[in-house]
Amino acid sequence: MKQALSPIASIVTLARTWQGVVILVIVATQLLLPLHYYTVRRDPHDERFAWRMFSPMRMTRCTSQFTVNDAPVPLGGAFHEAWIEIASRGRFMVIEEMAAKLCNDRPGSSVRVKLTCTYVDGDQREYGGYDMCKVPRL
Repeated sequence: MKQALSPIASIVTLARTWQGVVILVIVATQLLLPLHYYTVRRDPHDERFAWRMFSPMRMTRCTSQFTVNDAPVPLGGAFHEAWIEIASRGRFMVIEEMAAKLCNDRPGSSVRVKLTCTYVDGDQREYGGYDMCKVPRL
């Protein structure tokens, strides 16, 4: 009767072949990539790797006001409704791309975005408010 290998001995045995090394690298990558989300993120509303059902962030509602040369932009006419829905969750990357599109469509214009988010605890925060053609990040 064979004795079962300890977990460390199993990993060492697996690492002795090139196929085993490939498997270990893939598994390690899958385990370590989500850590990047938790350690280095600038968008508090981006929860791609979070346990969303436990997060109060999913209840956050944001309103974005886009203006071009101080004239309001009707978002429904300029963007797909999926982009508008994701923007209502406060996703910085999507809002920044929407502003970039407006900057590209209207060269030399001033595109301002003001994002106002209301959180579950009633706290309200504002982001942006400056020319996104000159400073393209919220």
